Amino acid sequence: GFGANNPGIGSNIFIINLEDKNLFGYVEKQILIEDISTNGIINSTPALPTVITSDEISTKFTGALVYLNDLEGKVTKFNLTNMTTDNQGVAIEMYDSTTLFNVEANTTNGRYMYHSMDAGTVKGSNTLMMFLGTGDYERLTDKNDDVDNVLIGIKDIDFPYYKNINTATTADTLDNCSDTTNDDTGDDCPTSAELGWKIHLDSSRKVTAEPTLTRGRVLFPVFEPTIVDSCSTGKAFICNVHAECGTPKNTEIGSANDLECFEVGTGVLSKVVVFGNKIFANIAGTAGAGAMQGDKDDLVSINAAEFDIESFRNSWR
Repeated sequence: GFGANNPGIGSNIFIINLEDKNLFGYVEKQILIEDISTNGIINSTPALPTVITSDEISTKFTGALVYLNDLEGKVTKFNLTNMTTDNQGVAIEMYDSTTLFNVEANTTNGRYMYHSMDAGTVKGSNTLMMFLGTGDYERLTDKNDDVDNVLIGIKDIDFPYYKNINTATTADTLDNCSDTTNDDTGDDCPTSAELGWKIHLDSSRKVTAEPTLTRGRVLFPVFEPTIVDSCSTGKAFICNVHAECGTPKNTEIGSANDLECFEVGTGVLSKVVVFGNKIFANIAGTAGAGAMQGDKDDLVSINAAEFDIESFRNSWR
């Protein structure tokens, strides 16, 4: 949930048993997520979890691996399978959890994670990648030099197994990710030793919905506040990034420059939806002339990119 005023309340995931004989169901298990006390953020979990079952990855375990990103920018992995050992033969148990990543959010850099991740595997690879973005959704118009939001693509190197790795304070951070902010050639594609990639957003930009994984690309809806008038609508962008390497590919969707996200109007964008060869998003404002669907000024429509990826985010039962 979201909105807790006390540390430790709302920073958890619940497993609900829906087969209770009285038809009401009950809480099978509450798994606490560590709340870091030094960042000024009272943690909670407004995002939806990503649930990957054995049916989707052709492994022999039953149950599911669950991934959840939280408000203070951590990614936690939960073992809801019947696996009893990890890929190194070390004993594990159902309901174990481990922190895979920590974006090191605080009230100064504003790297809150309000929105869910997307996750999938690039064709030809068994590596699970998770895609996330940051931004203070309650203070979208906040504009100052200290705001430092990021677009992120990170790997789970132990997938499709579970392994106890880290606590919140020892997890991998942005330091373990290749900086592809200004890479328009692919030269900074993460090595096998790196966790993934990161792109820093300038001008106090913030991600406004969960990213969308499609055809080898990941699409992020982004908002840029204006400095001229704090009551004005602000600008809406879609950032198109190579899913595996983190290389900006914005010319594929209409931008004149790969390193500059494509401006699609004024206002706040919803989650991007891809249908056929088109990218769609609702906009709480006005779509730009080059991104408008017919005469519908509250619907963005632009051409999609071309490559293949398998996404797990919307496939679990």
